[in-house]
Amino acid sequence: MPPFLPRKRLRSPSPEAGPSHPAPNSKGKAKSITTTPRKATLFDDLDAGVGPKRSVERSRALLEKLAASDDDDGSLSSLSEDEFEDAPKAKWQKMDDGSDDEDEDIEFEDVETNPAPAPSGLPSGDLELTLTRDTRVSITNPFGTKKGPSKIERQIRISTHQVHVQLLMFHNAIRNSWCCDKELQEILLKQLPPAIEEQVERWRSNNGLMRKKDEVLKGKGKVKAKGTKRKNADAHRGREWDEPAAIVRDDEVDMKGGDRRLFGLMKLLMNYWKARFRITSPGLRKLGYMSLQTLDEESKSFREDEHDPERHGERIRDIGEFRDHAKAMEGSRDVSAQLFTALLRGVGMEARLVANLQPVGFGWSQTEEAFEENPRKLGKIKSPAKLDPISSDEDDSGSDKAAPKPAPKGKGKEPSKKGKAAKSNTSPGRKPGSRHSRGSGLKDAPINLSDSEEDAVESDDSVIDVTLPKKRILPSLPYDKDLLFPHYWTEVLSPITNTYTPVDPVVLVVIGDNQANLARFETRGTKSEKAKQVTAYIVGHSPDGTAKDVTTRYLKQHQWPGRTKGFRLPIEKVPVYNRKGKVARYEEKDWFKTVMSGYVRGTRKCPRTEIDDHEDATDLRRKKAEKKVVEEGKETLQSYKSSEEFVLERHLRREEALVRSAKHVKMFTVKGKGEDTTEEKVFLRKDVVNCKSMETWHKEGRAPKPGEEPLKRVPYRAATTNRKRELAEAEHASGEKMLQGLYSMEQTDWIIPPPIENGIIPKNSFGNIDLYVDSMLPEGAVHIPMRGTMKICKR
Repeated sequence: MPPFLPRKRLRSPSPEAGPSHPAPNSKGKAKSITTTPRKATLFDDLDAGVGPKRSVERSRALLEKLAASDDDDGSLSSLSEDEFEDAPKAKWQKMDDGSDDEDEDIEFEDVETNPAPAPSGLPSGDLELTLTRDTRVSITNPFGTKKGPSKIERQIRISTHQVHVQLLMFHNAIRNSWCCDKELQEILLKQLPPAIEEQVERWRSNNGLMRKKDEVLKGKGKVKAKGTKRKNADAHRGREWDEPAAIVRDDEVDMKGGDRRLFGLMKLLMNYWKARFRITSPGLRKLGYMSLQTLDEESKSFREDEHDPERHGERIRDIGEFRDHAKAMEGSRDVSAQLFTALLRGVGMEARLVANLQPVGFGWSQTEEAFEENPRKLGKIKSPAKLDPISSDEDDSGSDKAAPKPAPKGKGKEPSKKGKAAKSNTSPGRKPGSRHSRGSGLKDAPINLSDSEEDAVESDDSVIDVTLPKKRILPSLPYDKDLLFPHYWTEVLSPITNTYTPVDPVVLVVIGDNQANLARFETRGTKSEKAKQVTAYIVGHSPDGTAKDVTTRYLKQHQWPGRTKGFRLPIEKVPVYNRKGKVARYEEKDWFKTVMSGYVRGTRKCPRTEIDDHEDATDLRRKKAEKKVVEEGKETLQSYKSSEEFVLERHLRREEALVRSAKHVKMFTVKGKGEDTTEEKVFLRKDVVNCKSMETWHKEGRAPKPGEEPLKRVPYRAATTNRKRELAEAEHASGEKMLQGLYSMEQTDWIIPPPIENGIIPKNSFGNIDLYVDSMLPEGAVHIPMRGTMKICKR
């Protein structure tokens, strides 16, 4: 063992005072040099401290001496004054250079040596601080801790989500009622160009929405009313589709062409609205959960500061301001879709206002946290020419022009004139060989909406002049450009097929007349996730004030939950107990269905229609996911995991086991790293049974049969501290993991206790009576399930 050495360095003894320089070996006698005693150091004082205590004055004097020694310069400070000789003072000659006169001219300022302290502005005396504890619960994670949310925090988010959904529903119900305002609809209809008005009137007359005017049939010099009968009808022309048979009643719908006329008019109105409406403010969007400090700042700014659309959002207080937006034809994307719905209702269409609600979520993922920066704030504005794709033809077009007149019939084909009409007829968008009834000598080129040669039957409806008035339209501001999908759009009811077709003239600019266009309304992609766009609740508001959940129409293949998973409150299974406290059955609770119960049709005022029943049976019918059939030899681990016929032993749950008589039906090869492969046995799913422990079976009034061995052994699940301690002690004593056996239903039997003898009721080891089911009641005893029975018996 090495010797012990103290860490404190022992000080060597101080050398005795002697000559600082050795005597030189020079000739003659060396001169005697006087030496002075060495100056005391800190070590001397520490060595002296071992003895009796010194006085306070001596210690203070030593410290002052050490401080003074530090201020001296160089090594000369340690020498005594005896080592230096007194040098004679030099005789300096006094010179008179007139410096005294200069000193007299300098003015000096009087400075107070001991100024009186200035009175401070701080209050004197005791200070009283009042600290108020914030009792609110933050529903964010500001410190980024890994600790999960508590039960109350989860419930707060769920309640916040539910309240937000109901407030958005009420907001949309109010906007839907404003869209039915007659004055608002008149404002929008008066701004339509005359050519579009003519097409609207023609569509309304064809669909029996208005009484047709007397139409004049032009013949060979004869003018006859449309409703008059032909006196000299040809007897051989008795076909149903000739001219007499084409006449319909004023209140009937013209079925010729199907929905093509409706889609043509919708395209016309959609192009007009896209060119006419101007985006000037941001719309509604999902912001996420903010911290309490940020919420306080935003609330205070909303109440006290001047309204800022970029910070507080668009504000429309009443229907008067809503009409002002209709007159100016400007607002947010949401207002644009709402006013477009009002325009279609003014035309006479059965139009729904569809809203894709964007409430705050109820989960705890990172996507539910608020943005670091305000997403509604507009960045640098580009040049006006790059803001909106509206062509400059609108500015160069002339003033309101009347609809072009059709060419006179029976006069043959006039030669085409040079100009805009010739360019229109030779446009690349028009199919060669398609017929049209418009003459080629038009003043302005109309828009040809014909898609095929079949439109020749209704050629007058397909060629339309939609020239806008010459008016400088400012470009739209690039608000909500990160939102790739609309939050509001319109569904139009076809009077022919009685089906609803979605229309979006603002964001997607599309008509959902087929499945491909309909799928474009569903939010998807990374950009929409970053912008917090979700598909959770899509509600359509009808003109009569009712609403309907139309989410199924916009889900892929109408399969649930689809994109709504994680953003829409799922259907819960609520247990229903009987009078004995046992679960009798489960009932499904759909929270959003309860919310919609105040909006749906089915009352005496708003009864359900056949259109609603047909829609629920077709477009709004939920479909189950189709099962994929796996071919033989192409099975995977995932296919076996979801299979209802086969199962691998690795996929069995904790409470599942194979019966002893189970035999594998085939082998499955699992590929490993490289060329390594392993084979696993594949069993039938019908050979899998549920198992429970002895404690669980005992609570159900059953116990394992004598001599039965457990089908499976699993680790214990300790719920209490005492149980955990017992398991830890047992594992420490045995050195192995403690396992418990699981038994199937066939391995257990009912527990029947012995009958009562001599008035003694059998009890367990703890002195209690186990009575979980009726079979556990001993013979000769009666169970009274009433509160307070024990107190009455003790009395």
